[in-house]
Amino acid sequence: MVKGTAIGPGTARVPRKMREIGMASAQLTLTDGSGSAGGHARPRDLSFELQQMTARQIWFLLRRHIKLVAGIVITCVLIVLAIQLQLPKRYQATATVQVQLNDSSGSNQADAVRNQQRVANEARMYRSQALAEQVVRDLKLHRNPAFNNGVTMKVPLAASHLLNDTQVASSTDSDVIDITVQSGDPELAARIANRFVQSLQKLRSERRQVWRDEVTRALANEAGRLSSEAWRAEQAVADFRRDHAMPVGAGSAEDYQQMNRLAVEAASSAALSSGMRAQAAGVSSAAGMRTVAGATSPALDNLQRQYDDLSRQRSEMAVQMGANHPQMQALTAQISQVSNAMTQERASVIAAQQARNNADAGRERAMAMAEANAAAARAGQLQARLNDITSAAFRNNANSVDLSILERKAEVARQAYLTTAQRAQTVRAELESTGVNSTMMSAAPVPLTPVAPAPKKMALAAFVGSSMLALLIVLGIEMFDNRLRSGDQLRRLFGLRTLAMLPGLPDPIGPSIEENPVVTEPQSLFTEVARNLASEVEALPRLEGSQRVLVTSPLPGDGKSSVALTLAAAAASMGRRAIVVDLDLRRPGPSVLRSIQDNSNLPDLIDVLTHSGETRKLIPQVESHVEHDPAYGAAPAALLPVVLSTREQIRNPAALVQGWQVARLLDELREQFDLVVINAPAILAVRDARTLSSLADSTIMVVRWGSTTVEQLRASLQMVNNQVAGAVFNQVDYEEHARRGYGDAVQFYMGSAAYYSDSFPVRQKWTKAASDRVRRVFTREAA
Repeated sequence: MVKGTAIGPGTARVPRKMREIGMASAQLTLTDGSGSAGGHARPRDLSFELQQMTARQIWFLLRRHIKLVAGIVITCVLIVLAIQLQLPKRYQATATVQVQLNDSSGSNQADAVRNQQRVANEARMYRSQALAEQVVRDLKLHRNPAFNNGVTMKVPLAASHLLNDTQVASSTDSDVIDITVQSGDPELAARIANRFVQSLQKLRSERRQVWRDEVTRALANEAGRLSSEAWRAEQAVADFRRDHAMPVGAGSAEDYQQMNRLAVEAASSAALSSGMRAQAAGVSSAAGMRTVAGATSPALDNLQRQYDDLSRQRSEMAVQMGANHPQMQALTAQISQVSNAMTQERASVIAAQQARNNADAGRERAMAMAEANAAAARAGQLQARLNDITSAAFRNNANSVDLSILERKAEVARQAYLTTAQRAQTVRAELESTGVNSTMMSAAPVPLTPVAPAPKKMALAAFVGSSMLALLIVLGIEMFDNRLRSGDQLRRLFGLRTLAMLPGLPDPIGPSIEENPVVTEPQSLFTEVARNLASEVEALPRLEGSQRVLVTSPLPGDGKSSVALTLAAAAASMGRRAIVVDLDLRRPGPSVLRSIQDNSNLPDLIDVLTHSGETRKLIPQVESHVEHDPAYGAAPAALLPVVLSTREQIRNPAALVQGWQVARLLDELREQFDLVVINAPAILAVRDARTLSSLADSTIMVVRWGSTTVEQLRASLQMVNNQVAGAVFNQVDYEEHARRGYGDAVQFYMGSAAYYSDSFPVRQKWTKAASDRVRRVFTREAA
C-alpha cells in the first residue's frame, strides 16, 4: 500500500496523477482574488450586499427573524387600532379661495414667477398665527365649547389649536388655494373654513390703514426737512456769489471758453492786418509787372486792316508786274505811310494803357492799407478784453473751490428732496391700490361624513410602516450581527473555504472511541458529514508519506477536540490509520480526549515523549486495511483511531510544546499512521497553535456555528499569517440553518432524510406551523 492514499470499503485506489490534480484544485480553492492562500479578511460592505440582494434573499432574511418581525407588525397594528377606536369623530370642510393678482394699475402685469410668489405669499398668510387669532376673535372660538371642549382658552392658544386643525394647500401653476378645517362639529368646521377670507381682508385693511398713515407721515416729515435743507444750501450759494462778485458761470468753464474765443479772434485780426499790409506792399510791385502788349484801339485796328489789304494786293501784282512797275512802287509807298501811322497809333495806345494801370494799383494799395488799419484796431480791442477777462478769472480761482463745495451741497439737498417727494407720491399711490387680495371661489359646505377615525386605512398604514420598520430593524441586526453561520461568509469575508458543517449532537461525545457517533451510527447525518470532512482533508496538499493536520479554534470551547476526534474516526472508518495527538496541555479541566486517554490502555503522552525512539513499542501497530462486517454494521476495533493525550495537567506545557520531543514524536508517528491529527490549543489564548502549525502540513480552523465572531476569526487568521487550509463549522443547528435560508446545501438537508438514520422534523405547511406555535405559546402560558 502506498502511504497517503485513502482506501476504504467501497472506495477505489486513486492514481498519483489524480491526487496531484486534486491538490492543485484545493490550492486554487484556498486562494482568494488577490492570489494569496487563505485570503485576507475583507471589511463587510453591507450596502453592497443589500444592493445585490434578490427578493428571495430578502424573504429569507425576514424569515430568520420572523418572530421579531411579526411581533413588531402585530404590536404596531394593534396599538394603532386601539388608538383609532378611541378617537372621537372628526369632520372636514374645505373652502376654495382665488387669489386676485392686481398691481397699482388694477391689472396683472407680472410674469409667471412673480405670480407664483404672490400666491405662495397669500397661502403663507392663511397659515399665519396673526390670521388665526383674527379668526378666533371674529368667531369667538376661544369661548365656544364645541371648539375648546368646554375649556376657556386664551386667544393665542386657541389660534395654535386652530392652526393644528387647518391645512392650506396651493399649487405652483394655479391661483387657487384650498383651506381645509377639521372639527368635531361639522357646522363649525364649515364656518371656520368660510371665515378665513373675511378675517384676512379685515386684518389686511386694518394693518394697511395703520401702515399707510405711518408711512405717509414719515415721508411728509422727511420731505419737509429735506426741503429746508435744500433752500438753505441754495441760499448759501447765492450769498457766496453776491459777496464775491461771481455771477452765474463766473469762475467756471464758461470763462475759459470765452477767453479762448477772444484769443482766437484777436489772433485772427492781427493776422488779417499783417496780410492786408503785405497785400498793399505787393500791389506796387504788381503794377509794374502788368503787360501792355495786348493794348489796342479802333484806329489801330483800322490801320492794321489797311496794311493787310495793301500787302495782299502787292503780293498779287508782284506775280504779274515787276518791282519797278509804277503801280508796284505806288503800293509800296502807301504801305510805308500806313506802317508809320500804325507805329504812332500804337505808341499812343500803350501810353494810355500804362496810365490806367498805375491808377488801378494806387486805388488797390489805398484800400488794403485801410483794411489793415481796421484789423489792427480790432485786434487791440480784443486783446484788451481778453486781458480783462483773464484777470477776473484769476481773481475767481481762489473762490472756485468753496463755490464748488456749496454747489455740491445744494445739488445733493435738491436731489434728496426730489427723490423723497417722488417716493411719497409713489407709496401713497401704491397704498391706495388694491394689491393682492383673495376672494371666495367656492364656500365650504357642511360635511356629512366624518373623515376620522379611519381604522382600516390607519391599520393598513400601520402595517406598511411597521413592516418597513421591522425590515430596517432586521437589517440593523444583520449589520451588527458579526457571528459566523455560513460558508458564504467565510468565502466572502476571508476567502476561506468551508470543509464541513458538523451538525450539533443532542448529547456530548462519549468518553471512549467506541461511543463516537461515527462508529455507533455509521448511516447518520453526522457520520456522513464527518466522512466528507475526512475526504476534504485527504485532498489537502501534503508532503510525501502520511498527512499531519493541525486542528485549532479562535477560543476555547469551540469544540476543536471533538472535531479532531471526529476527523480521526471518520478517516479510520474509511480505512486510514489515524491518530489524534492532544497537545492542548493548558486546559485545566477534563476533555473528551483526556477521558478517552483515561479509559484506554495506551501510555500517557508524557511517557511517549520521555521514551525517545520507543514509539512503535508504546503505541500498537494499526492495520491500514480491514474489511467491515456488514452484519455488525459498525467498524471493528482495528479501524478505530488512536488517541494520545495526558491524564494529568502539565505544569509547564509551553516548554513541552516548543521542545524538540514533539517534533520527533510527530516524525515517528508519520511512519506508523496515514493521518496524524494534532489538537492544538485555542489560537487566541496562547501561542502554541502558531508554533505547532509549522509542524503540520495543513491547519484547520474550527468555527462554532452562531458563536464565533468575525473579529475572532480575523484575529486568529492574523496570528497564523492566514496559513489556514479551511474551516469546519461545529455544532451547526441544521434546522435553524435551513430556516435562515443561506442558500447552501444544508438548506435542503431535509429532502435527503431517506439516506440517513436520523429522525428529522416533519415538514409542515406554514399555516399549521404557525398555529402550532400559537398553541404552544398559549399552552405554556396556561401551564
